Amino acid sequence: MSKIAASADVDWEQLSYIGQTYGAASAILSALALTGVAASLILQTRQARATRKEIERNHHFQLMEMAINNRELLACWGGTESEHEAQTLRQRLYLNLIVSYWEMMYEVGETSTQMLRSNARSALFSQRMGYDFWTDTRMARLAVANNARKRRFWKVIDEEYQTIRSSQAVPSATILPRRNGPSASALASIAVVVTTAICWAVGIIRRKKKGLAAGMVSQAEN
Repeated sequence: MSKIAASADVDWEQLSYIGQTYGAASAILSALALTGVAASLILQTRQARATRKEIERNHHFQLMEMAINNRELLACWGGTESEHEAQTLRQRLYLNLIVSYWEMMYEVGETSTQMLRSNARSALFSQRMGYDFWTDTRMARLAVANNARKRRFWKVIDEEYQTIRSSQAVPSATILPRRNGPSASALASIAVVVTTAICWAVGIIRRKKKGLAAGMVSQAEN
């Protein structure tokens, strides 16, 4: 190597520095490639998790839909001894679907924080049913939030709830329609029919009385 260096006038020390420089560049490129592979694996994991969540949401929606449409299956979600309890449970299940839909849209970035606040004020907390629903479930939902985006979602909902609660602007109790009794329009129609029947019957009785009176007069004249 010394003879080659002497004959070719090669600076081996300089070549060593150049080789070390390329080695450093190669290490940086290898690190970038490894980072790219790690990022790809993370994205694939997130995509798989998102797909699994979507499957779970669809399954949850199917279960809710079956319970809402079937009184027998609705009983599996809680006590439904009366029609009022069954209707309240249906409404709560439907509210749960609405809030879950908002959560999904917020997680994927399709709903802004401002829109979420507006929906919470104008839809969820504008009536007593939604206010009571959040009062009963807020602690459990805040406790199970497992990522930053989800925690932010529930925090926004709870902030609107606390605003309404502190301002004492709690909506009044929701008046549920009676399902067993006739409606006001039906009662009015029944009243019209009954009144007409009574008038018709009174007219027949009067005509019969007039006929009997006329017959008695004619018999007296004869």
